[in-house]
Amino acid sequence: MFRRMYVTISGLLIMSTGLLLVLLGIVVYHELQSDLVRDGELAMENSVPAVEAALARSAYREGEGPPVRDSLGNSIYYYAVGSSAEIAHSPHAPVPFEVIHGVAVLHKFATFAYNGEPYRLYTLTIPDPDALPSDVVETAYNPLASPSKMTVVLYMYSLITQERSMLHHTLRLMEVVGGAGFLLAVAGDLVLARRLVQPAFRTWSAYNESVLELSHELQTPIATANAMLASRGVDPHTAADIRRELERASKMVSDILYLSKLRSGVADQPTEPVAVSDITNELADRFTAVAAGVGIEVSGAADEGLFVETTAGEWERLISTLFKNVIDHAARPSTASWSLYGEGRRIVFLVENAVGSRVDGDRRQAPERGVGLKIVERLAQRMRGVARIETTTSRFLVEINVPALRPH
Repeated sequence: MFRRMYVTISGLLIMSTGLLLVLLGIVVYHELQSDLVRDGELAMENSVPAVEAALARSAYREGEGPPVRDSLGNSIYYYAVGSSAEIAHSPHAPVPFEVIHGVAVLHKFATFAYNGEPYRLYTLTIPDPDALPSDVVETAYNPLASPSKMTVVLYMYSLITQERSMLHHTLRLMEVVGGAGFLLAVAGDLVLARRLVQPAFRTWSAYNESVLELSHELQTPIATANAMLASRGVDPHTAADIRRELERASKMVSDILYLSKLRSGVADQPTEPVAVSDITNELADRFTAVAAGVGIEVSGAADEGLFVETTAGEWERLISTLFKNVIDHAARPSTASWSLYGEGRRIVFLVENAVGSRVDGDRRQAPERGVGLKIVERLAQRMRGVARIETTTSRFLVEINVPALRPH
Protein backbone atom coordinates (compact mmCIF):
# COMPACT_ATOMS: atom_id res chain seq x y z
CA MET A 1 0.00 0.00 0.00
CA PHE A 2 2.70 2.48 1.00
CA ARG A 3 4.86 1.42 -1.91
CA ARG A 4 1.98 2.29 -4.22
CA MET A 5 1.49 5.58 -2.37
CA TYR A 6 5.21 6.35 -2.68
CA VAL A 7 5.18 5.57 -6.41
CA THR A 8 2.09 7.73 -6.92
CA ILE A 9 3.47 10.73 -5.02
CA SER A 10 6.92 10.53 -6.60
CA GLY A 11 5.34 10.08 -10.04
CA LEU A 12 3.19 13.19 -9.60
CA LEU A 13 6.18 15.21 -8.38
CA ILE A 14 8.39 14.04 -11.24
CA MET A 15 5.67 14.66 -13.83
CA SER A 16 4.96 18.16 -12.51
CA THR A 17 8.69 18.97 -12.45
CA GLY A 18 9.13 17.72 -16.00
CA LEU A 19 6.14 19.70 -17.26
CA LEU A 20 7.40 22.84 -15.51
CA LEU A 21 10.86 22.50 -17.06
CA VAL A 22 9.40 21.85 -20.52
CA LEU A 23 7.04 24.83 -20.32
CA LEU A 24 9.84 27.06 -19.04
CA GLY A 25 12.14 25.89 -21.84
CA ILE A 26 9.47 26.50 -24.50
CA VAL A 27 8.81 30.02 -23.21
CA VAL A 28 12.52 30.90 -23.08
CA TYR A 29 13.22 29.44 -26.52
CA HIS A 30 10.31 31.21 -28.20
CA GLU A 31 11.20 34.48 -26.48
CA LEU A 32 14.78 34.21 -27.74
CA GLN A 33 13.54 33.30 -31.22
CA SER A 34 11.19 36.29 -31.27
CA ASP A 35 13.97 38.64 -30.16
CA LEU A 36 16.38 37.38 -32.84
CA VAL A 37 13.75 37.62 -35.57
CA ARG A 38 12.71 41.08 -34.44
CA ASP A 39 16.34 42.30 -34.36
CA GLY A 40 17.01 40.83 -37.82
CA GLU A 41 13.90 42.43 -39.33
CA LEU A 42 14.68 45.79 -37.73
CA ALA A 43 18.26 45.66 -39.04
CA MET A 44 16.96 44.91 -42.55
CA GLU A 45 14.47 47.80 -42.40
CA ASN A 46 17.21 50.17 -41.25
CA SER A 47 19.41 49.16 -44.20
CA VAL A 48 16.80 50.32 -46.79
CA PRO A 49 18.42 53.80 -47.18
CA ALA A 50 21.80 52.19 -47.85
CA VAL A 51 20.27 49.99 -50.56
CA GLU A 52 18.52 53.02 -52.10
CA ALA A 53 21.82 54.87 -52.14
CA ALA A 54 23.49 51.90 -53.82
CA LEU A 55 20.78 51.77 -56.48
CA ALA A 56 21.13 55.50 -57.14
CA ARG A 57 24.87 55.17 -57.67
CA SER A 58 24.74 52.05 -59.79
CA ALA A 59 21.74 53.32 -61.81
CA TYR A 60 20.49 49.75 -62.34
CA ARG A 61 23.63 48.54 -64.03
CA GLU A 62 23.61 44.78 -63.66
CA GLY A 63 25.56 43.57 -60.65
CA GLU A 64 27.64 46.71 -60.19
CA GLY A 65 26.13 47.96 -56.95
CA PRO A 66 28.42 48.10 -53.95
CA PRO A 67 27.93 45.48 -51.20
CA VAL A 68 25.54 46.50 -48.42
CA ARG A 69 25.63 45.25 -44.83
CA ASP A 70 23.09 45.77 -42.07
CA SER A 71 23.84 46.74 -38.47
CA LEU A 72 24.28 43.06 -37.53
CA GLY A 73 26.96 42.54 -40.14
CA ASN A 74 24.81 40.47 -42.51
CA SER A 75 25.18 40.99 -46.25
CA ILE A 76 22.04 42.45 -47.84
CA TYR A 77 21.25 41.17 -51.32
CA TYR A 78 18.58 42.79 -53.46
CA TYR A 79 16.65 42.87 -56.67
CA ALA A 80 15.05 46.07 -57.91
CA VAL A 81 12.28 45.95 -60.54
CA GLY A 82 11.37 49.26 -62.19
CA SER A 83 9.49 50.35 -65.31
CA SER A 84 12.22 49.17 -67.66
CA ALA A 85 12.80 45.55 -68.53
CA GLU A 86 16.06 45.51 -66.63
CA ILE A 87 16.24 44.01 -63.14
CA ALA A 88 18.93 45.59 -61.04
CA HIS A 89 20.53 43.30 -58.49
CA SER A 90 23.34 43.23 -55.99
CA PRO A 91 26.71 41.68 -56.84
CA HIS A 92 26.92 37.91 -56.54
CA ALA A 93 23.21 37.40 -55.85
CA PRO A 94 22.97 33.86 -54.40
CA VAL A 95 19.26 33.28 -55.15
CA PRO A 96 17.61 33.56 -58.60
CA PHE A 97 14.97 36.24 -59.03
CA GLU A 98 12.31 33.65 -59.88
CA VAL A 99 12.66 32.09 -56.43
CA ILE A 100 12.55 35.47 -54.72
CA HIS A 101 9.52 36.60 -56.68
CA GLY A 102 7.69 33.35 -55.85
CA VAL A 103 7.80 33.87 -52.06
CA ALA A 104 7.65 37.69 -51.87
CA VAL A 105 4.76 39.50 -50.16
CA LEU A 106 4.71 43.28 -50.47
CA HIS A 107 5.54 45.15 -47.24
CA LYS A 108 5.93 41.83 -45.44
CA PHE A 109 8.79 39.72 -44.21
CA ALA A 110 9.08 36.14 -45.41
CA THR A 111 11.52 33.29 -44.83
CA PHE A 112 12.52 30.64 -47.33
CA ALA A 113 15.24 28.09 -48.00
CA TYR A 114 17.39 27.75 -51.10
CA ASN A 115 20.10 25.14 -51.61
CA GLY A 116 19.72 24.16 -47.95
CA GLU A 117 20.37 27.70 -46.66
CA PRO A 118 17.76 29.83 -44.83
CA TYR A 119 17.01 33.41 -45.97
CA ARG A 120 14.87 36.29 -44.80
CA LEU A 121 13.12 38.41 -47.47
CA TYR A 122 11.64 41.90 -47.19
CA THR A 123 9.67 43.37 -50.11
CA LEU A 124 8.81 47.05 -50.37
CA THR A 125 8.44 49.93 -52.85
CA ILE A 126 10.87 52.84 -53.16
CA PRO A 127 10.98 55.91 -55.47
CA ASP A 128 12.47 55.26 -58.91
CA PRO A 129 16.10 56.50 -58.82
CA ASP A 130 15.91 57.36 -62.57
CA ALA A 131 12.82 59.54 -62.20
CA LEU A 132 12.98 63.29 -61.73
CA PRO A 133 12.11 64.46 -58.18
CA SER A 134 8.96 66.19 -59.48
CA ASP A 135 7.77 62.96 -61.08
CA VAL A 136 7.92 60.84 -57.89
CA VAL A 137 4.41 60.45 -56.56
CA GLU A 138 2.70 58.03 -54.22
CA THR A 139 0.56 55.40 -55.97
CA ALA A 140 -1.68 52.53 -54.82
CA TYR A 141 -1.40 49.40 -56.97
CA ASN A 142 -0.04 45.88 -56.96
CA PRO A 143 3.65 46.34 -57.75
CA LEU A 144 4.32 42.63 -57.75
CA ALA A 145 2.10 42.27 -60.79
CA SER A 146 2.76 45.56 -62.62
CA PRO A 147 5.46 48.02 -61.36
CA SER A 148 4.72 51.74 -61.59
CA LYS A 149 6.78 54.11 -63.68
CA MET A 150 7.42 56.26 -60.60
CA THR A 151 8.37 53.53 -58.09
CA VAL A 152 10.56 50.47 -57.92
CA VAL A 153 9.79 47.18 -56.21
CA LEU A 154 12.74 46.32 -54.00
CA TYR A 155 13.37 42.74 -52.91
CA MET A 156 15.88 42.67 -50.03
CA TYR A 157 17.08 39.37 -48.62
CA SER A 158 19.87 38.14 -46.38
CA LEU A 159 21.27 34.85 -45.19
CA ILE A 160 20.14 33.97 -41.64
CA THR A 161 22.34 30.93 -41.08
CA GLN A 162 23.98 32.55 -38.08
CA GLU A 163 20.60 33.27 -36.50
CA ARG A 164 19.40 29.70 -37.04
CA SER A 165 22.73 28.33 -35.80
CA MET A 166 22.40 30.37 -32.63
CA LEU A 167 18.87 29.05 -32.06
CA HIS A 168 20.00 25.48 -32.71
CA HIS A 169 22.93 25.81 -30.32
CA THR A 170 20.67 27.36 -27.69
CA LEU A 171 18.17 24.52 -28.07
CA ARG A 172 20.91 21.88 -27.64
CA LEU A 173 22.25 23.73 -24.59
CA MET A 174 18.76 23.93 -23.08
CA GLU A 175 18.26 20.21 -23.65
CA VAL A 176 21.55 19.33 -21.93
CA VAL A 177 21.07 21.72 -19.01
CA GLY A 178 17.38 20.89 -18.74
CA GLY A 179 18.10 17.15 -18.79
CA ALA A 180 20.70 17.49 -16.05
CA GLY A 181 18.35 19.69 -14.04
CA PHE A 182 15.53 17.18 -14.52
CA LEU A 183 17.69 14.32 -13.22
CA LEU A 184 18.60 16.36 -10.15
CA ALA A 185 14.95 17.27 -9.68
CA VAL A 186 13.96 13.59 -9.96
CA ALA A 187 16.42 12.71 -7.19
CA GLY A 188 15.00 15.52 -5.06
CA ASP A 189 11.42 14.45 -5.80
CA LEU A 190 12.17 10.86 -4.74
CA VAL A 191 13.63 12.07 -1.45
CA LEU A 192 10.70 14.44 -0.91
CA ALA A 193 8.16 11.71 -1.68
CA ARG A 194 9.86 9.42 0.81
CA ARG A 195 9.69 12.11 3.49
CA LEU A 196 6.01 12.69 2.74
CA VAL A 197 5.17 8.98 3.03
CA GLN A 198 7.16 8.32 6.20
CA PRO A 199 4.70 9.95 8.68
CA ALA A 200 1.79 7.96 7.24
CA PHE A 201 3.88 4.78 7.31
CA ARG A 202 4.82 5.33 10.96
CA THR A 203 1.19 6.00 11.87
CA TRP A 204 0.01 2.89 10.03
CA SER A 205 2.73 0.78 11.63
CA ALA A 206 1.71 2.01 15.08
CA TYR A 207 -1.91 1.20 14.26
CA ASN A 208 -1.04 -2.34 13.15
CA GLU A 209 1.03 -2.92 16.27
CA SER A 210 -1.88 -1.71 18.38
CA VAL A 211 -4.31 -4.04 16.59
CA LEU A 212 -1.90 -6.96 17.01
CA GLU A 213 -1.44 -6.29 20.72
CA LEU A 214 -5.16 -5.76 21.23
CA SER A 215 -6.04 -9.02 19.46
CA HIS A 216 -3.64 -10.97 21.64
CA GLU A 217 -4.91 -9.26 24.76
CA LEU A 218 -8.51 -10.04 23.85
CA GLN A 219 -7.76 -13.68 23.20
CA THR A 220 -6.53 -14.08 26.80
CA PRO A 221 -9.85 -13.26 28.59
CA ILE A 222 -11.75 -15.34 25.99
CA ALA A 223 -9.58 -18.36 26.76
CA THR A 224 -9.96 -17.68 30.50
CA ALA A 225 -13.76 -17.51 30.21
CA ASN A 226 -13.79 -20.87 28.40
CA ALA A 227 -11.72 -22.42 31.18
CA MET A 228 -14.00 -20.95 33.85
CA LEU A 229 -17.07 -22.49 32.19
CA ALA A 230 -15.55 -25.92 32.54
CA SER A 231 -14.73 -25.45 36.23
CA ARG A 232 -17.86 -23.62 37.44
CA GLY A 233 -21.29 -25.08 37.94
CA VAL A 234 -22.97 -23.67 34.84
CA ASP A 235 -25.85 -25.56 33.29
CA PRO A 236 -24.99 -27.16 29.93
CA HIS A 237 -27.44 -25.04 27.89
CA THR A 238 -26.11 -21.75 29.23
CA ALA A 239 -22.53 -22.95 28.88
CA ALA A 240 -23.14 -23.88 25.24
CA ASP A 241 -24.56 -20.41 24.50
CA ILE A 242 -21.65 -18.71 26.22
CA ARG A 243 -19.09 -20.86 24.41
CA ARG A 244 -20.73 -20.09 21.08
CA GLU A 245 -20.51 -16.35 21.71
CA LEU A 246 -16.93 -16.68 22.90
CA GLU A 247 -16.05 -18.56 19.74
CA ARG A 248 -17.66 -15.81 17.67
CA ALA A 249 -15.72 -13.18 19.60
CA SER A 250 -12.51 -15.13 19.06
CA LYS A 251 -13.31 -15.45 15.35
CA MET A 252 -14.03 -11.73 15.13
CA VAL A 253 -10.69 -10.88 16.73
CA SER A 254 -8.90 -13.20 14.30
CA ASP A 255 -10.73 -11.63 11.35
CA ILE A 256 -9.86 -8.12 12.49
CA LEU A 257 -6.22 -9.09 12.78
CA TYR A 258 -6.25 -10.78 9.35
CA LEU A 259 -7.96 -7.75 7.76
CA SER A 260 -5.37 -5.45 9.29
CA LYS A 261 -2.60 -7.60 7.82
CA LEU A 262 -4.30 -7.55 4.42
CA ARG A 263 -4.55 -3.76 4.43
CA SER A 264 -0.95 -3.30 5.51
CA GLY A 265 0.37 -5.91 3.06
CA VAL A 266 1.90 -8.04 5.82
CA ALA A 267 -0.18 -11.04 4.76
CA ASP A 268 0.74 -10.73 1.08
CA GLN A 269 2.22 -13.91 -0.34
CA PRO A 270 3.72 -14.57 -3.80
CA THR A 271 0.90 -15.41 -6.19
CA GLU A 272 0.69 -18.29 -8.65
CA PRO A 273 -1.87 -19.87 -11.00
CA VAL A 274 -4.44 -21.57 -8.76
CA ALA A 275 -7.03 -24.10 -10.01
CA VAL A 276 -10.00 -22.48 -8.28
CA SER A 277 -12.57 -24.93 -9.65
CA ASP A 278 -11.24 -27.83 -7.55
CA ILE A 279 -10.90 -25.74 -4.39
CA THR A 280 -14.40 -24.30 -4.75
CA ASN A 281 -15.99 -27.73 -5.29
CA GLU A 282 -14.20 -29.14 -2.23
CA LEU A 283 -15.30 -26.27 0.02
CA ALA A 284 -18.84 -26.38 -1.38
CA ASP A 285 -19.17 -30.08 -0.51
CA ARG A 286 -17.97 -29.42 3.03
CA PHE A 287 -20.25 -26.44 3.72
CA THR A 288 -23.24 -28.02 1.97
CA ALA A 289 -23.22 -30.81 4.54
CA VAL A 290 -22.97 -28.32 7.40
CA ALA A 291 -25.77 -26.18 5.95
CA ALA A 292 -28.05 -29.18 5.53
CA GLY A 293 -27.75 -29.83 9.25
CA VAL A 294 -29.34 -26.45 10.02
CA GLY A 295 -32.06 -26.65 7.38
CA ILE A 296 -30.39 -24.79 4.48
CA GLU A 297 -30.22 -26.50 1.12
CA VAL A 298 -27.17 -25.34 -0.82
CA SER A 299 -26.78 -26.12 -4.53
CA GLY A 300 -24.39 -25.01 -7.23
CA ALA A 301 -21.76 -25.99 -9.77
CA ALA A 302 -18.33 -24.86 -10.92
CA ASP A 303 -16.94 -24.89 -14.45
CA GLU A 304 -13.84 -26.98 -14.86
CA GLY A 305 -10.39 -25.68 -15.70
CA LEU A 306 -10.65 -22.17 -14.22
CA PHE A 307 -7.43 -20.57 -12.97
CA VAL A 308 -6.81 -17.33 -11.06
CA GLU A 309 -3.54 -15.57 -10.19
CA THR A 310 -3.66 -15.79 -6.37
CA THR A 311 -2.72 -18.18 -3.57
CA ALA A 312 -4.64 -21.29 -2.54
CA GLY A 313 -5.02 -19.96 1.00
CA GLU A 314 -6.53 -16.64 -0.12
CA TRP A 315 -9.03 -18.29 -2.45
CA GLU A 316 -10.03 -20.75 0.31
CA ARG A 317 -10.49 -17.85 2.74
CA LEU A 318 -12.65 -15.95 0.25
CA ILE A 319 -14.95 -18.88 -0.60
CA SER A 320 -15.25 -20.22 2.94
CA THR A 321 -16.15 -16.77 4.28
CA LEU A 322 -19.00 -16.47 1.80
CA PHE A 323 -20.31 -19.98 2.54
CA LYS A 324 -20.09 -19.20 6.26
CA ASN A 325 -22.28 -16.17 5.61
CA VAL A 326 -24.93 -18.44 4.14
CA ILE A 327 -24.91 -20.77 7.13
CA ASP A 328 -25.02 -17.97 9.70
CA HIS A 329 -27.55 -15.65 8.07
CA ALA A 330 -29.76 -17.52 5.61
CA ALA A 331 -33.40 -18.13 6.51
CA ARG A 332 -34.12 -21.54 8.03
CA PRO A 333 -35.37 -23.52 6.25
CA SER A 334 -34.41 -22.03 2.88
CA THR A 335 -32.33 -22.60 -0.22
CA ALA A 336 -29.05 -21.01 -1.31
CA SER A 337 -27.29 -21.18 -4.63
CA TRP A 338 -23.75 -20.61 -5.85
CA SER A 339 -21.93 -20.78 -9.18
CA LEU A 340 -18.41 -20.41 -10.51
CA TYR A 341 -18.05 -19.79 -14.23
CA GLY A 342 -15.90 -18.12 -16.84
CA GLU A 343 -17.12 -15.02 -18.66
CA GLY A 344 -14.71 -14.03 -21.42
CA ARG A 345 -11.44 -13.14 -19.73
CA ARG A 346 -13.08 -12.93 -16.30
CA ILE A 347 -14.10 -15.48 -13.68
CA VAL A 348 -17.26 -14.91 -11.68
CA PHE A 349 -18.20 -16.49 -8.36
CA LEU A 350 -21.82 -15.87 -7.35
CA VAL A 351 -23.55 -16.85 -4.11
CA GLU A 352 -27.15 -15.96 -3.20
CA ASN A 353 -29.39 -16.84 -0.28
CA ALA A 354 -32.67 -15.85 1.36
CA VAL A 355 -32.27 -13.41 4.24
CA GLY A 356 -33.32 -14.92 7.57
CA SER A 357 -35.52 -12.95 9.94
CA ARG A 358 -33.94 -12.34 13.31
CA VAL A 359 -36.09 -13.37 16.25
CA ASP A 360 -36.02 -11.74 19.69
CA GLY A 361 -33.26 -13.07 21.86
CA ASP A 362 -31.31 -14.48 18.89
CA ARG A 363 -27.71 -13.40 19.27
CA ARG A 364 -26.43 -15.07 16.11
CA GLN A 365 -24.66 -12.11 14.58
CA ALA A 366 -21.54 -13.48 12.91
CA PRO A 367 -18.74 -11.08 11.99
CA GLU A 368 -18.81 -12.19 8.34
CA ARG A 369 -21.53 -9.65 7.53
CA GLY A 370 -19.11 -6.89 8.55
CA VAL A 371 -15.43 -7.76 8.94
CA GLY A 372 -15.77 -10.94 6.90
CA LEU A 373 -17.13 -9.14 3.86
CA LYS A 374 -14.40 -6.52 4.21
CA ILE A 375 -11.93 -9.38 3.98
CA VAL A 376 -13.71 -10.66 0.87
CA GLU A 377 -13.52 -7.21 -0.77
CA ARG A 378 -9.84 -6.90 0.08
CA LEU A 379 -9.02 -10.37 -1.25
CA ALA A 380 -10.88 -9.59 -4.48
CA GLN A 381 -8.80 -6.42 -4.86
CA ARG A 382 -5.64 -8.47 -4.27
CA MET A 383 -6.70 -10.59 -7.24
CA ARG A 384 -7.21 -7.40 -9.34
CA GLY A 385 -10.97 -7.94 -9.22
CA VAL A 386 -14.04 -6.48 -7.56
CA ALA A 387 -16.67 -7.68 -5.09
CA ARG A 388 -20.28 -6.61 -5.59
CA ILE A 389 -22.76 -6.98 -2.73
CA GLU A 390 -26.51 -6.55 -3.12
CA THR A 391 -28.97 -6.71 -0.25
CA THR A 392 -32.76 -6.62 -0.42
CA THR A 393 -35.42 -7.39 2.13
CA SER A 394 -35.53 -11.01 0.98
CA ARG A 395 -32.26 -11.81 -0.82
CA PHE A 396 -28.55 -11.41 -0.14
CA LEU A 397 -26.17 -11.67 -3.12
CA VAL A 398 -22.39 -11.47 -3.43
CA GLU A 399 -20.59 -11.50 -6.79
CA ILE A 400 -16.81 -11.83 -7.10
CA ASN A 401 -15.37 -10.87 -10.49
CA VAL A 402 -11.65 -11.48 -11.05
CA PRO A 403 -9.37 -11.84 -14.12
CA ALA A 404 -9.07 -15.32 -15.58
CA LEU A 405 -5.67 -16.89 -16.06
CA ARG A 406 -4.74 -19.54 -18.57
CA PRO A 407 -2.45 -22.23 -17.15
CA HIS A 408 0.95 -22.67 -18.77
